[in-house]
Amino acid sequence: MVGGKTASSTLHSRRVSCLASCWPGFGALRTQSGRSLEATEKTFLEAAERGDKHTIERCLLAPRSVNVNCTDLLGRSALQIAVDNENVELVEILLQQPDIKIGDALLHAITEGVLRIVELLIDHPSISASMLASGWSRSRPSTEESSDFSPDISPVILAAHCNQFEILQLFLARGAYIDKPHPLNCFCRQCEESKQSDSLRYSLKRIHTYKALASPAWLSLTSHDPILSAFKLSWELERLAELENEFKDIYMELSSQCKRYSCELLDQCRSSEEVIAVLNRRCSSSSPPEPALYDEAPHSERLSLDRLKLALKYDQKQFVAHPHCQQLLTSIWYEGFPIWRRRSGFSKVLLCLAIITAMPLLAATYLLFPRTRLGKLIRSPFMKFIYHSASFGCFLILLVLASTRTEGSEMYRQNTRGPAPSMIEWLILFWVSGMVWSECKQLWEEGLKAYVRQWWNWLDFIMLSLYLCTFSLRAVAYLQININKELPRSQWPNNDPTLIAEGVFAVANVFSFARIIYLFQTNPHLGPLQISLGCMIIDIAKFLFIFFLVLTSFACGLNQLYWYYDSNTEHCKQRPNGQMECQSNSDAFTTLDVTFATLFWSLFGISSPKSTELVDAHPFVEFVGQGLFMAYHVLSIIVLINMLIAMMSNSFQVIEDHADQEWKFARSKLWMSYFDEGCTLPPPFNVIISPKSVFYFFKGIKGLLVQLYSRPKVPHANMPRPATAEKGLLADGDTNSTGRQTSVESSGPPMQHQTQYNEIMRRLVNRYIHKMKKQFRQDGVNEDDLLEIKQDISSLRYELREDRKRESARTSAHLDTIKKEIVRSVRSSLPTPPQTLPPPQQRSFDLGMLRAHHPVVDLQVPPPPPPLLQHSLHGSMASTGLCGSSSSTAAMRSESVPPVGAETLESLKREIVASVRAELRDALRELAMQASVPSAMASPALSHGPPLPPPLIRPPVPPPAPPPPPCDLYKTHLYTQL
Repeated sequence: MVGGKTASSTLHSRRVSCLASCWPGFGALRTQSGRSLEATEKTFLEAAERGDKHTIERCLLAPRSVNVNCTDLLGRSALQIAVDNENVELVEILLQQPDIKIGDALLHAITEGVLRIVELLIDHPSISASMLASGWSRSRPSTEESSDFSPDISPVILAAHCNQFEILQLFLARGAYIDKPHPLNCFCRQCEESKQSDSLRYSLKRIHTYKALASPAWLSLTSHDPILSAFKLSWELERLAELENEFKDIYMELSSQCKRYSCELLDQCRSSEEVIAVLNRRCSSSSPPEPALYDEAPHSERLSLDRLKLALKYDQKQFVAHPHCQQLLTSIWYEGFPIWRRRSGFSKVLLCLAIITAMPLLAATYLLFPRTRLGKLIRSPFMKFIYHSASFGCFLILLVLASTRTEGSEMYRQNTRGPAPSMIEWLILFWVSGMVWSECKQLWEEGLKAYVRQWWNWLDFIMLSLYLCTFSLRAVAYLQININKELPRSQWPNNDPTLIAEGVFAVANVFSFARIIYLFQTNPHLGPLQISLGCMIIDIAKFLFIFFLVLTSFACGLNQLYWYYDSNTEHCKQRPNGQMECQSNSDAFTTLDVTFATLFWSLFGISSPKSTELVDAHPFVEFVGQGLFMAYHVLSIIVLINMLIAMMSNSFQVIEDHADQEWKFARSKLWMSYFDEGCTLPPPFNVIISPKSVFYFFKGIKGLLVQLYSRPKVPHANMPRPATAEKGLLADGDTNSTGRQTSVESSGPPMQHQTQYNEIMRRLVNRYIHKMKKQFRQDGVNEDDLLEIKQDISSLRYELREDRKRESARTSAHLDTIKKEIVRSVRSSLPTPPQTLPPPQQRSFDLGMLRAHHPVVDLQVPPPPPPLLQHSLHGSMASTGLCGSSSSTAAMRSESVPPVGAETLESLKREIVASVRAELRDALRELAMQASVPSAMASPALSHGPPLPPPLIRPPVPPPAPPPPPCDLYKTHLYTQL
């Protein structure tokens, strides 16, 4: 629509009118600074909103140009509006102004994700390299407050928040960086000053920085090992969530984001080689390489899976439960039994029974020939698991046999203090010794921290400690008790070692049978239940803490109320029949320990409600006691017990919602304990000294002696250097467009292995970036996209409008030139002097004489322009905007031309056309007559006329005397043009 408002301006006007009606005084507050907008500034900002480039240019090129940094009610400058609309042409025009201020336009360009605009803005002289990072907040005046961004949000942090890979890489190439926040317990001067000045801003700055560090774009472009960085950052964020629990949800969300990123990188693996490279990666680059990574046929026995162990340590459940990771673990677990998973359940049971039956023979074979093919099969993780499970099952059978009574042994064991161990007890001792040796080896290989991190190790430690305590007490009783060895059990002392040993042995048996739940983790049906039970134990521990406080409070109150009434004193009364009736007070609350027991058993309905009654007539005491007892039951049974049920139900539901992930993570922990070398034979076969152990023992002694009596001759230059801080995916060498190294000097196999791992990681990161871009392109059209299309249409409309105006101006100038030439030619051919303009009647007479002298002049006058073109032409020529007028119109008006009326030109046109038509009719009539009468003579005027001279353009000077009758009109510019 020419000359009308665009849709965006109409919408803006509606918003302004709505605000004006709802907010009194809105018209006076045109900007955030309180200054009213001028008419030119309003036109300038509206043109920026519509994308009217030519109006912007006229406003900026006028003698009195507008303030290019003026803002609207929302505080947006023209540059910011152009950036929001992604109008690159307007941004280029505005950046050419010398006094332009960038402000938040760069941050808005990063949010929009337009790389071209960001390049234009950071190339501006007012933007330095330091301003892209921490110098951004210092470069902004303290009086300027951004409504959209926090002061600690720098361009590089915002680019990381928005995951703009290209923009972030551009900033990194310019030297931008993000400083990692200090620890939360840091007491440096900078942290102390920040906390004292504004603690909230200090916390928000930390959150914004960690949000940038946890973004996939930052991890992909800056870390040489993105998966390791994601693991560490996720663990650190979880610790921060515990320490700074005010922002717990934010930190936990960032931690989950890091976990998802590591899983998405693992998801980009396309071969087993890449999966092995990721899971077998060591934490330190100076560690020796794993040969399984680089051999053409890697064997699972040489896979260390250090990265997978680190994932288990950092509790990366999504990463461990990923299908790629589980597929590799499954292939290693069933190595040597490729047909196991394809067998039926009955076949699996028969195979397990056969393996368990042949366990002694296979153990003896492995002790003598550990390097054979059969020995390799026995070392497989699945075989180790079957042997250890079968060994523990045999141990449980021994415990059951030790608890049963046989004929003849009942009286002997019942009255004998410190009896000698039986055959079954010797076998139990033999089994426990093997389990203790296995736990010691595990503690030596894993270390104390890794050992105590697994809860079943605690269970094994408690169980074995109880058994060792039992054996020690039995040994003490057997060796020290020499008198009264045969004595009835009722006469034994309370601290008899045999009694204590039997009690400890009973508790150890409970822990032994509870340990079998650990083996349920391999089953997909029982595994989730076992995990839920572990979570419920934690809930029970929380409940017991609160319950103990409630129990203690009521126990102290009831004991204080009833301890005066001794239960040993009897109160006797004589009945009417003469018999004596004796009663005593209840002993349920007389002592503190008895009160605890009474209150605890009352939860299960064992205690009597009459325990609060007294023989003495003290109704107030009874009333208070009954009230306390009822309050305890209401609080403990109705409230606390149901709260425990709700907590356990919630824990079960949480596990059930992620049952597959939780089970695979727990199963992977169990599998990993069998992947390492060592502990091949189960108890009690592991206590047998094998030739391999003797060989390794003497080899270790030899190495120790060599190390003690010889100095290392390794040059200092070849000593391993400590690991440096992270500097990107590749720290040295050339970098490509993504900021990653393309060539690294190779210095032996370790550097080659490092280069190969970096190459694999680079491929994974590139695939991840392409995947993110593809997802972004496949997202549906949102409101911002519609607004951008609307802005492009508006800009195109104004471009077409300006092109039409320019074309109309050119057409108008051309027509004006023709008109002036016609007037000059007519004046030069008239006999009257050019100083005076004859009246219309005289002009008609002169034209009639001209037609009489020149009857065959073919004059063609161009038709007038259409009315719409005339309207546009006159509108464009007559309209002068607020920011200036067109230069062509001004030039046309500046030229001095004698005024000629429109009526004069119109009458001249009609006369010329009428004369030409009359002459043509006469010529056609004569030609028709000549064709009908052959003897007729041709017209001399048409047959013997003089030759037409070439057309000449007469200069616009006053002509001489009237031309003679010959055809001087043919020499005029009018004839040449028409």
